Amino acid sequence: MIRALFFLFLLLSPLLTVQADQTAPGAAACVIRHQQQLLLVQDRISGRYSLSGGYIDAGENAEQAALRELHEETGLQGRITAELGRWQRAQLFACQTLTPIQAQRGSGFVSILQAPNLGGEILNARLIEPALLPDGERRFPAQLDWLIPRLGEVAESPVQWQANFSEDASPLHRAELPLIQRLQGWIGPNALWPLAGNLLGTAPVQLGVALLLLPLLGWPRLYRMLFTMALLTLLVQLAKEGLGWPRPFHLDPALAGQSAQGFGMPSGHTASALLCWGLLLCSLPGIRAWQGITLALLLACLAGLARVWLGVHFISDVVAGLGLGTLLLALRKPLFALADNRGSWAALILVSLLGAWLTQSSALGALAMFTLGLVSGTLFPLERHPVPALGSALLALSVSLGMGGLLLTLPLLTSSSLLILIGQGVLLGGLGLWLSAGLWWSLRFINPGSTHRGPTPH
Repeated sequence: MIRALFFLFLLLSPLLTVQADQTAPGAAACVIRHQQQLLLVQDRISGRYSLSGGYIDAGENAEQAALRELHEETGLQGRITAELGRWQRAQLFACQTLTPIQAQRGSGFVSILQAPNLGGEILNARLIEPALLPDGERRFPAQLDWLIPRLGEVAESPVQWQANFSEDASPLHRAELPLIQRLQGWIGPNALWPLAGNLLGTAPVQLGVALLLLPLLGWPRLYRMLFTMALLTLLVQLAKEGLGWPRPFHLDPALAGQSAQGFGMPSGHTASALLCWGLLLCSLPGIRAWQGITLALLLACLAGLARVWLGVHFISDVVAGLGLGTLLLALRKPLFALADNRGSWAALILVSLLGAWLTQSSALGALAMFTLGLVSGTLFPLERHPVPALGSALLALSVSLGMGGLLLTLPLLTSSSLLILIGQGVLLGGLGLWLSAGLWWSLRFINPGSTHRGPTPH
């Protein structure tokens, strides 16, 4: 029986292949060439390069989708000169830009300041010779290999080489660019202490330290701190999307010491460093409020300096981040009171989901999933006391680090942005659920004397 099914599969496989080839394409891409270089865009989620393209929307054909994606991702208008064929489910077209490509001399970076989706799914665009791009930096390695023999069919697009793209910047940003260049020259490219300062504004480091201090903080205070930090993240992301100010490396790619997603104003690293370390320090015994806030301000300035040195923020972004962090730190008591109301959490989740839907911001979507998992976990009637102290801190940190490691490895497991986003959402929701329920359920086995209590976090 199995042998008969196997021979039947062999007989039908050519028909299945033909049928698959005849199905309508699900995606389309533009191939833009200048001499031996191709215009490639760096995907924000995977961090790898590919042709400019994407899914075909309802009501449009493959040609329209290819040109639309080209404009949305790079700001360039183009025309189709030839059809190159199908690669998997994507239709590839030879395209030519209607205006010269603005590219940086030496690096090949392309200006995407006019892109409607600037700060969205694309980190940058470059003119790159395919043979010089390692497989590890290709989003679809086989696609470029399939394309190389067909490059002769692609009409060449003109390029206007520039030193940088500061002519399109605002007067404020043009004035700040030389200051950033001087700062980078003064500190040097190989300094390590700014990298440590940059870590002060990262969510993994902040959450890790908070979990280590869980026995001192207690669950109610940590829960309220997470609400305040989530609110700050929401305000920062909404401000970024609303203002739409570029980052320094958008104007001068040579400044980029690190990639960063989204827009620049305000600096989320700086704001979160001030708020997080201020809340933590003010919660520790023996430290007065003014002492904790002063030390947090110094740490936030160090984080902001690191962001400017990395070329991902302007000085004005850092100043705005300091102002926003200071405001929420001053309002910590009323914000803590809001955290005790589930309606406040529900509003935060709804606004995050609405913002993610309207702006296509993955950061807002991630925030919504984490807070949803966190609030869902509080519905379980568990005793929430960090006992034993060392065991609870290490258990909370170890599982959270494991989930963080999975988040980092997702782009290595698949090239599908959709699958990566789904995986990130599930893991972030799971992280929130672990902190509010899984941790305390696990501690019942370490500390069998614990008893049930109500679903509130207190």
